[in-house]
Amino acid sequence: MAAESIAERAAALQKDLRVKKSFVAACQTLAQLCEDEGLPQSPQASAALADAGKVAFTVLQARFSNPKFWQAGLDFFLALEFHLPEAAPKAETWREAAMAEVDEEVRERAKAQAELNKLKEDRKHNKGRWSDENTPVTQQELAMAAGMLLVDADDDGRPPMSRDERDSLKMVTVLEEDKCVVCLEPMLAGSKAKAMPCGHKFHDDCLTSWVQKHNSCPTCRFDEMKSEKRHFDDVQRQVQESAPNGGMYG
Repeated sequence: MAAESIAERAAALQKDLRVKKSFVAACQTLAQLCEDEGLPQSPQASAALADAGKVAFTVLQARFSNPKFWQAGLDFFLALEFHLPEAAPKAETWREAAMAEVDEEVRERAKAQAELNKLKEDRKHNKGRWSDENTPVTQQELAMAAGMLLVDADDDGRPPMSRDERDSLKMVTVLEEDKCVVCLEPMLAGSKAKAMPCGHKFHDDCLTSWVQKHNSCPTCRFDEMKSEKRHFDDVQRQVQESAPNGGMYG
């Protein structure tokens, strides 16, 4: 969406924020507008969204005290705080006030979303756990620095997990809301996930894709499962030991 359209839309939605019937929908639309990629280059759009945040908070304090309205405002304030920290310096204050007004479940979900937002931001800008000092140098990078190229090298130098081991991974129920570190998306309580032997859980598709390339846990690097190469070597050794004179050609 063009920057001018975002600014005009945000300004128009300020009217909807003053009406109970349209408040929730307006907050949802404003939160979506905060995610538009054109915002960093548009001071007008950023200012319009920040103004809408101020209106939403003022209305919540003065008129709409029901938790369902605070919940809608909380989602909008989270988006403002994450996407427009400079344009909306009060967004953190608004978010904290909203969290005090919602129930415990919504509060915990908001905390998880805030943490997920930070992880996405760190990953996008190579900060935090994705910073250079916290990211080990891979074999591929070392080879490139030496002027060599490793063909089909895995990201962490580990071979894929064997098919039998992949098939043995079990589906479990997520007891508390968590996040999948492969895709950084949440795993809701009560949903199904696939678990590594170390206990870490992931979306089924995410873990399946990962272990097809890496014989390790995406979280802790647990790697005691058999790899494709190790599994093949084990089978080859068993064939050799069972053959006459300890070999295939006795």
